[in-house]
Formats: sequence, structure tokens, C-alpha cells
Amino acid sequence: METYDAIVVGAGPAGLMASRKIAESGFNVLLVEKGKRLGEKPCGEAVSEAAIKDAEVHLDEKVLLNKIRSAYVYAPDESRRVEIFREIEEIGSGFIIDKKRFLQVLLDESAKQGSKVKLGTMIVKCERINVEEAVRVTLSPGGEVYGKIIVGCDGFNSTIRKTMFPPERIEFISCIQYVMEGCRLGDESVMRFYFGREVAPLGYLWVFPKGNGLANVGVGVRKGAAKEYLEKFIKKHSEMFSSAKIVEVGGAPVTVSGQIKNIVQDNIMLCGEAAGQVIPLTGAGIHTAIVSGRTAGEVAVEALRRNDLSKISLNKYVERFNAAYGERIVKSRKALTVLEKLSDDDLNKLAEVLTGADVLDLANGTNIERVAKKLLAHPILAARVAMALLS
Repeated sequence: METYDAIVVGAGPAGLMASRKIAESGFNVLLVEKGKRLGEKPCGEAVSEAAIKDAEVHLDEKVLLNKIRSAYVYAPDESRRVEIFREIEEIGSGFIIDKKRFLQVLLDESAKQGSKVKLGTMIVKCERINVEEAVRVTLSPGGEVYGKIIVGCDGFNSTIRKTMFPPERIEFISCIQYVMEGCRLGDESVMRFYFGREVAPLGYLWVFPKGNGLANVGVGVRKGAAKEYLEKFIKKHSEMFSSAKIVEVGGAPVTVSGQIKNIVQDNIMLCGEAAGQVIPLTGAGIHTAIVSGRTAGEVAVEALRRNDLSKISLNKYVERFNAAYGERIVKSRKALTVLEKLSDDDLNKLAEVLTGADVLDLANGTNIERVAKKLLAHPILAARVAMALLS
């Protein structure tokens, strides 16, 4: 029977960071991933400079495909938009990455530190033997293995969450994305976001340039068929897409309900989307996954050294992650709830009031109180939105 100090489930950013952090401290780590290849889930592939720094890796031009200097956020009336200039807003540069290659860099680092990696391996069953010894995990293929600590980074449909934690209600948005070549986007250092009931009901549509006419074009919606909205948008915007060709299609749900209540048990931690650690208003999850995986890995090392694998011991992971992102996720969820109730006319009016800094604060949940207080000085619509944000 194979026994490991830690078994990490899922080779996304969270799992790759967690496995690396545990392995580099000399512990025996097994990393399992159900996919035979990395990065199969579609992704907008946008990351910040801070996310790359937190990943603690060097990335070359094969991974960093395109540098982003600004973003346009379009109201339903597309003649109205809010412009976000990253350098002016002091949030650093952004990048569109090749996520598959990015994950491969993280995997190489984890393996170099000693992680044993099994791709194409499913978790069939997970059961705790006792806190002091181990959790028994049944793999397919692979049979039974034991781990003192299990780190569940297995995404939206997490087996570890479903089998080892109390059920919680998860809300999600349905997303579909095309990778398109031959796009005519003009300035390819600009990301574009589109809002409105006709474009993406209770969601948004994105155009993220990868460079040289290549772009990720996708939509997430809470109502209706995502594919229909995406096709309608592409047809309407012939100036960008009349000569474009779809080279890749992908779809997946994305969690928007925020971090779940229980992400730690004796011997077990949940990270990334398995824990609901996605920024609700934007659906951004790469940076939060990097931070949660790294933090869980560091806490696992401390717990293994003390031989204390209890929930109380592992709860340090929750405390540290929440210090970085907990409040932001809660506030972004609140902003999402408020904005979902607005009509297209309401959104058009807001676009006349909000600045780039305001949009960033709402989207990232960083300072929504400041935005709300600003809106209080404006007419009825803005005051109504402000009161909801402050409640």
C-alpha cells in the first residue's frame, strides 16, 4: 500500500502550487489529475503581474502571449464605455497567457521538487481512517493509496468536496468560449468587456486579445443559451470578426456564489474553485487559486512537522487565505447581486458616472464602500445602487 505525506487532487494552479510547496520541504507528495493533459478547461487566460509574482516562476514569451495595458467596459449602449488604464490605476500590467504552458511550467517545478505526478487518474473514493494516521483514497487506475493530508483542488465538480464535506449550495454561470484567429481588434493591448441583457443576461461577454489577430471570445450567462448569445455578438460585430475563424471551442460552468462555508476538515483542505474561491463578479480564479494553493501547501508543511493534522491546525490556511481574499470575494459577490438587478437603462446611466477605478473596486471587491459613497451624491438610480452596496 502506497503511503504519502500529502495527496493533492487536481493539477490546476491551486494543486500545482500546493504540491510544490509541500514537496520542496522534503515531504512525500502524490499529485493526481483526472485529465490526461493540463489546462483542458476553457479560460480567458488573463492574469495580473501580481499573480505571476505569487506563482514564483519565470515565464517567457511562449507563456506570456500578450501584454495588456487597458480595458474597455461597454454598457448595453456601446457608445458608452468606461476605460481602465492599468498603469494609471496603479494595478500593474496584465497579460494574456498560454494557460496550458503556464500549468506545464508549474508542473515541472512541482515535479522538480519531488512530487510524484499521475495524470489521467480519477478519485473514486475518499474515506478517513483516523486523524493521526491517514485518509484512504481509491484511484482509477491505481487502487488504494493513503495520505496524511489531502488537498482537494479538483475544481467546480470536486469529488473531495462532495464526499468529505457537508453539502452546500453552489451557484454558477454557464460559459462558452471560442478561440478565434483573424480578428481585427485594432489595439491588441486592450481587453474588452460587454454588459447588458441583450448581450449577456446576468453575466458578461469578453474579447481578450492574444496577439496577431488571435483572441479568446467568450460569454457567461445565468439565463438562456450561452452559445446563442456568443454567435449573435460575433455576427453583430462584423468589424472585428467578419474575417475571423474559430479554431477552438470550450465550455464550462464557473462558480459565482463565493467561498463555501466549510473548506477544512481533519486531514483535508479545499482550494481554488473546489472551495468557491473565485471572484464572483468577474469569474477570475487563477490568482485566487495560486494564493490558496500556496497557502494550503505552507500550512500543510507546518502541520506535518508538528504531526497535528486536525481541523484546528489546518484552519490556519483559512485564516491566511481570508486575510488576503476573503473580504474581497464577499464584497464582489455583493456587487454582483446588486448589478444583476439593474436594467440596461440603469447600466447605461451608471456608465456615465463610474470611472475605471470605480469599476475595478466593484469587480474585485476591494473598496465598494468608496464607490457607494460616491454614488450617493448622484440622482435616484445611483443612490439606490449605493444603498444596496452599503447594506
